[in-house]
Amino acid sequence: MSRLPSVTFDGQYFIANGRRFLPIGAHWVPARTALQWPLQWDEAAIEADFAKMSDLGFNVVRLDLFWAWFEPRPGYYHPRAFQQFDFFLELAHRHRIYLHPTLFIGNEVGEAYWDVPWRNGRHPHADPAMLRLQTEHAAEFARRYRDETAILAWDLTDEPPFWIVADDTSDDMAVNWTRLIAGAIRRYDPNHPICVGTDVQDLTHGPFRPDLIAQEVDFFTVHPYPIYLPNLFPDALLSSRATYAAAFQTILSSGAGKSTMIHELGASSAQYDPERIARYDRVAMYSALAAGANGFIPWCFTDAAPETYHRVPYRRAPHETQFGLTTWEGEDRPAGAMLRQFGQLLARLNLDGVAPAPAEAALIIPHEWAKPHGDFSRSGRTGPEIIPYVSVQDAWRDEEEAANDWLMGALLSAFILARRAGLGVAMP
Repeated sequence: MSRLPSVTFDGQYFIANGRRFLPIGAHWVPARTALQWPLQWDEAAIEADFAKMSDLGFNVVRLDLFWAWFEPRPGYYHPRAFQQFDFFLELAHRHRIYLHPTLFIGNEVGEAYWDVPWRNGRHPHADPAMLRLQTEHAAEFARRYRDETAILAWDLTDEPPFWIVADDTSDDMAVNWTRLIAGAIRRYDPNHPICVGTDVQDLTHGPFRPDLIAQEVDFFTVHPYPIYLPNLFPDALLSSRATYAAAFQTILSSGAGKSTMIHELGASSAQYDPERIARYDRVAMYSALAAGANGFIPWCFTDAAPETYHRVPYRRAPHETQFGLTTWEGEDRPAGAMLRQFGQLLARLNLDGVAPAPAEAALIIPHEWAKPHGDFSRSGRTGPEIIPYVSVQDAWRDEEEAANDWLMGALLSAFILARRAGLGVAMP
């Protein structure tokens, strides 16, 4: 069995065998075992999933590495968990599909946070002992897999901040956490790019917004889900505003100085007609491609099987059962057929020497939006200050959220109007 060639990243696109390529695939959650797959291990079913991914044209799959499964006790790494991951690597080589592993799960599916049994109420983004343990956990993967060519890139987590402490995570915590975890990986693994699986941190002015983590990651990620942001996207799924969400986020995040991957995308057929979802995915992905996106990993590979419906998280988030590119029995859904066609087009593209078209206009992002809370380096005040200045916007989140909604709404409307006028726009 020939091994997958190693992948490098040139700052805009991924390269294998000396040729640029665009990763395309989906996030894998199996139909029958769902998020219990480490405990209900079924190698035959997993291999069948990889065969179907290959049929759909995947060259990458994103998957969750549950923190508690790999580290059931502080500092103890479960041999069985790493054996399972090694099996995924074997399948990756066999089916020619790179792995994009997501560490510290953590957040995944609906309202679920998958905790570690020994957290004892400590803040994962702030507690010194938790930070040390996460740093060592990431370093363990880096030591083991630094030379593994089947890994596309390390994803530090999914949709941070951790949902269990989301309201208590500051900008400083996000910067420190990302710097520590990325640094631990790079200490032992200089070979694989690193990202943080952010969703809409750029749109919501979250603590993991791109300007704050830019120095620690190789590329940004976005999860364009306009259906979950009705204040910004009150329109129908196939409206101009909603279908521009992926391109808008790609350009907004990329304005912080790194290229951007579409990490998740899609909608549930529990809420929308499957053909409309496929049409939404098509226009969103093509527009993001034109905006310079460097990869496409929709949510998610398959629908959930009916026997999983009674279990959490699906019991509390039933719409999550119907996001698949395939049915739970492995048949193409309209979004899956569309992804296959899109992947065939991407495979024919020659990206060597290509760069996103230079912008013809700019929508300037305010420094106040990009900076960390508490940074007054450009406040206009000089010299030693005897009387401290504190901004109420750093203390009152409600006021900040209202201001951010206004700013994002104005930027989105201006972006769409510019595109209708035929202008390429950047957001520096």
